[in-house]
This record gives sequence, structure tokens and C-alpha cells, in this order.
Amino acid sequence: MKKEKKKRNLGLKGRMLFGILQVLIPIMIVITILFWNTRKVMKQEYMRTTQSRVTDIANKIDAKLSDIYSVSDNFAANDQLDKYIEKEYSPEEQMYKKLDIVSIYSNIFSAYDMLNKRERISAMYTYKGELFNFLDPNKDPNEVIEKLQDLNIEDPDLLMKFRWFPLQDNFLLSNYPEGIREKKAVMGIRRIYSWEKGRYEYVQLFALKEKDIYEQYDELAESTPGDIYIITGDGSLISSSNEEVVKAGEIPRELKKMILERTEDSQEMRDASGNQMVNVKVSQVNDWMTVMIIPVKAVTREMDVLYYRIFLVMLVCVGLCAMMILYLYKSFMDPIGELNASMKEVYGGNLNAFIEVKQKNEMGDMIRYYNSMLERINTHIIEDLRAERKKKELELEVLMSQINPHFLYNTLENIVWISNDAGRPDIGRMAASLGRMYRLSISGGQVIVLMEHEIEHLMAYVKIQKNRYKEDFEFDLRTDMQQIHELYSLKIMLQPVVENSFLYGMTGLKHPMLIRLTIKEKDGWVIIKVMDNGRGMDKEKLNEIRNQIRFGRTESEEQDKNRRSTGIGLHSVEMRIKLYFGVEHAVSIYSKKDVGTLTVIRIPKITRDDVDEQGNLKENKQIK
Repeated sequence: MKKEKKKRNLGLKGRMLFGILQVLIPIMIVITILFWNTRKVMKQEYMRTTQSRVTDIANKIDAKLSDIYSVSDNFAANDQLDKYIEKEYSPEEQMYKKLDIVSIYSNIFSAYDMLNKRERISAMYTYKGELFNFLDPNKDPNEVIEKLQDLNIEDPDLLMKFRWFPLQDNFLLSNYPEGIREKKAVMGIRRIYSWEKGRYEYVQLFALKEKDIYEQYDELAESTPGDIYIITGDGSLISSSNEEVVKAGEIPRELKKMILERTEDSQEMRDASGNQMVNVKVSQVNDWMTVMIIPVKAVTREMDVLYYRIFLVMLVCVGLCAMMILYLYKSFMDPIGELNASMKEVYGGNLNAFIEVKQKNEMGDMIRYYNSMLERINTHIIEDLRAERKKKELELEVLMSQINPHFLYNTLENIVWISNDAGRPDIGRMAASLGRMYRLSISGGQVIVLMEHEIEHLMAYVKIQKNRYKEDFEFDLRTDMQQIHELYSLKIMLQPVVENSFLYGMTGLKHPMLIRLTIKEKDGWVIIKVMDNGRGMDKEKLNEIRNQIRFGRTESEEQDKNRRSTGIGLHSVEMRIKLYFGVEHAVSIYSKKDVGTLTVIRIPKITRDDVDEQGNLKENKQIK
């Protein structure tokens, strides 16, 4: 009985999927092991083949070097050059020197190499300081001599040994060829000692072009899925199949470290790009090394592709089986899954997570009852919200009705007449602005007014403050009136924000205060920014104001008669935006002591299409 219960709990779909996996996973493990062993054998065989190729390249390069050493030995023991070595040329005799260079090259070197297949001495530097440049007689000899001195050709430890220098620009040429392989050369020098005269007579210089070295293995390089490098014992570059490396004049640092730290001449090593087959053959005639680097993935690509295809086929089989199980399972468990997901959404606050009824059985009846329950909950919530909003509207109407507009207008007109009669038109202008403010604030009982009217209401307030503060206050309105011509706004929304700048920014200010208003429409929202350069607030005061905006004043703050008030206040603006537009945290304030304050208001874009004939928001715009 217990076993039957466990099977029932596991579920039909789970058991079927588990059964398929029990068959396919062992098959996949066996295939993986077979492929891994085959891949290993393939790498070993390719490693042996690669080592044989590297040996062939090293032998060809050794033959090339041996030929150079043979040429060097021949002319070291040849006294045909003696008469030229003893010569010194004045600046006026340089033309004769060039003729001697041509003579040596055509009569001595060419006679030794009738078939023109052997390397020739590229330059000679005599003990008297004369340079014979056989590659380019027109090249400035002083530049070449300076380069030779940089190579330390007179090193006493050199004796008569041949020394090779890493790949570099061929400084014997005055005009470099376009091809990078012809431009680059490996310089080899050898000091020639005369036992008869007891001194070093001259230095032989061989400029072995990189192209000549590359030609020893170019055909093999084209068919190799990797790179070939010829380097010195310390890792300096001699030649490479990678032209970018030749251009740079050195091999990558990580690759150099990997080659020099190898423990065998043939082994698999890892670098940043993955596993590499490293095959090295050291020269028999000097310390040069021929290195072939081949990515393992290039060798095993076909095997890996085959393995991935088989793996993909297995996954497709699992997927097809799963789809069949899901198709059979769908008619019963799918509705329960949808119901579960919908309940999670309702728990998260989405009361519109209705489910489409697809079944005509008991499950369909359950979903219909569930949808009906959600609809009733939504109806009750919307009715409660409307009642609460109506309550707030009534409270606001009561506040507005406490002001008798006709009495105010008549009183303000009397003030204007008396002030003009008394020769104080400034008082009259203030009274007129105040009257305009109250007239706009009534707005025929409308809650939503044109943005232009709201700006006009603000400007009336600004004129009053300008009359009071004179040159100590400036107001800057930066908005495109054409852009906001069609926009609507909540009534009495801008004035409390500007008033806030006076309350917290003007007292004790030693310079004129500038208040700047910007209104912009972007992506369906209207962004209003009021920025001033007043006293600003410290963090403690800023946090207090932010709490007042969100939650209103506490009971103790209301009882404090000395505390400044913002009139209808930023909290009222925040609450009214939330009430009419459903926007949370619509009012944000930022401030820094002795720098200024920035207040940002964010409301939805409201146009004429969103307002009814009575100037109120249409139903679809009231609660978002």
C-alpha cells in the first residue's frame, strides 16, 4: 500500500518522464565514453604526425643555416678580401668604395656561387671602420654602423662564434619592400680573426630574410590548422606562419611562457583560447626551436560535431516523448496548473487574472466559479475606491467653499482703487494678482484645468512675491508653450511647489534667489521640475520634508504653531495626484545645504480627449 501511495504521489507525467530518462541516460553515458576514447586516440595519432612534420621543418632550416656557416667559413679563410679590408676611403672616395662593393659582389661572391642558390654575405664591417653594404650600397653607412654598435658586434665574448639576432627590420636597406616578410630579416654576425696578423680583421653580416625562412615550410603551413613558429632559445621570434605575429616582431607573451615552461617536446597544454597541441624540435646547429601550435578543437572538430549531433538527436527524442506525455496529460492537469498560476497572481495583487474556460466538465465549472469570484472582488474594490475619492472631493469642495469669491473680488477691487488713489500702484498690482490667483483657483469648480491656466495661476503668485522681494528674487520659466498647449493638469499643483522654495530657501540668503520652472512631455508623461539656488536643506530636514510629502504631518507637528506651513502643501499635491491618476510617489524632492533644492512632479499626459465636457477626467483615465 505504501509503495502504491508513493507512485501515486509521483504522478503519471513524472513517472513516464523518469522512465524515458532511465533508458536514455545510460545510452548517452556509453556513447560519451566511446567518443572520448576515440577522441583520445585521434589526438595521440595526430601528435605523432605533427612531431614528424616539425622535425622535417627543423631539418630544412638546419640545412639553410649550415649552408650559411659554410659560406662564412669559406670567406673567413679566403685572402681575396684582404686588399679591400685594408682600404680606407675619404668622403671624396665614396664613389670608389661603391665600385669596390660591386667588384666584390660580382667577381668574388658570384664566382663562388655560380648557380646563385646560396646565401651571400650581406655586409662587411672592417677593423678600420669601413662598411661594405652589398645589399644597398646607397644606404647611409653611418646609420648601419650605429645599428651594428647597438648589436654589440665587438663583444669580446663573441670570439669567432656565429651570433643570431631576433627578427627585425632589415636596416641594410634604404627603401623597405612592401611585403612584411621581405621587410623583416634575421641578422647573423661573425667576427673573422687573422692568425697571421693577430687581430680581428672584419665582421661578416648575413641578413637572412624572413621570407627565405618561411619558404622552408610555407606549403606545410597552408595545410596545418594551426601556427608554426621559429624562435630562439629564449623565446625571441625568428619566423612564423602567422603574418600578424611577424608584423609585431614577437610571439604572444602567454604562448612564449607556455613553450618555455613545457616539460616535453610533444604535449597538450592549455592557454586562454583552450587546449593546444604543442610540438617542439630543437635545432642541431644552434639554439633555434621549431614550434607547431595546433588547437585541439581543430583536430577533433569532426568528431565533436558528430558527438553533438548524436546528443542533439537524443535531446530531440526526449523532447518528442515529453511532448507526447504532455499532450496526454494536458486534458487533466493543465487546468489545475492555470488555476494555481492565477491564484499566485491574485496573491501578488493582480485581481484581473481571469482564466479562459476551455473545458465542459467539472473543471470548467470550477474555473467559472473562480472567475465570478474575482469579478465580484474587483467590483467591491472599485466601488470602495470611488467612494473614497468622492469623499476626498467633497472635503476639497468644503475647503474651497469656505472662501467667498464674490466678497474677495469686491474687497480686492476696493484695495486696488484705494492704493491707486493713495499713489501706491504697487499695492494695487499685488491685489490684482491676488484676485487673479483666487479667480483661477476657483476655475468654475473644475479639478482638471489647462496647463496654461495653471501656469497663469502660478505667474500671478510670482508677481506677488516679486513685489515683495524686488531684486532679491528672479523667476525663470523654461518650457515650450506650443508643446504644452494641449496639456491638462491638476488645479493648484505648481504654486505649492514654488511656495516651498520660498519657505525653505529664502531666509538668510545672501544672494538673489533664482527659481526655474521646466515642463516637458516625454513617453506619455509630463515631467515638471522646480529648481532654486536658495539655502537648501540638510539631510535631516530633507528626510522630514519627504516624510511629510508621503504621510502628511504628525500630530505633534500640527500642534507646533511656530512651524512653517506650505498652505495646501506638497503632501496635498502628492495625495491628489495619487487620487486622480493612481500614480505612487509622484512628488520627489532633492536638496543640498547652501546649494539649492530641486522638486520633480510626474503626472500622466492628459489631453482634451481625456477630459469630459464638465472638465473632469473620463472614467478610463481616473484610476490607472
